Amino acid sequence: MNCVACGKANADSVTFCEFCGARLRSGGASTSEPQVVRTPPPPSAAEVAQLGKSILSSLTLGEKFVCAGSISATVGFFLPWFSSPDLGELGGLLGQLGVGGLNKVSLSGVDAAKLVGAVYFILLAAIASGVLFYFSRKSGAAQKLLIGGFQVMIGSLFGPGVIGALFFVPMIQSVAGAGFWLLGLGFCAIAAGGLITIGALGKTAR
Repeated sequence: MNCVACGKANADSVTFCEFCGARLRSGGASTSEPQVVRTPPPPSAAEVAQLGKSILSSLTLGEKFVCAGSISATVGFFLPWFSSPDLGELGGLLGQLGVGGLNKVSLSGVDAAKLVGAVYFILLAAIASGVLFYFSRKSGAAQKLLIGGFQVMIGSLFGPGVIGALFFVPMIQSVAGAGFWLLGLGFCAIAAGGLITIGALGKTAR
């Protein structure tokens, strides 16, 4: 066996070169050769789409409603609730209630929460619905039934009231922004998803 360092011939049984002392066999860890750490390539768009499709297909109809509703309500909290060059009658009404300086183009949930801190409970309710949705996927039938009841309660707190104001209060209709619509529809979807889940579990129990 020839040494790769000095090129001189050595016996096949030796591990180190008899002339220069270099290692002849690769048995054991070699400190002379750096180890290359190979990182896996990032997933392609097709793989991401396939993963999303498989996740959606694993959800029940009620879970899809709850998931979409919690996302919509959370996003809607940060988008403009009221958007208009002038809040008009709504601005005048808020002025009579002692809340001044609101005649501006847009008013989001964050702006409303700065005036009334309790508005943050709307955001917390949307987030709580998403957390319950996460835990319900790994729960048994009895736990899913209980969580479905909580979802109906959460959705009913704000959804019907917001949608009712959007359809039956002209003052709100004239200045309502995308955030207010997403908020109302999101909470209604949460309540509907809870009802669908309870109904499906009721049919299974029979």
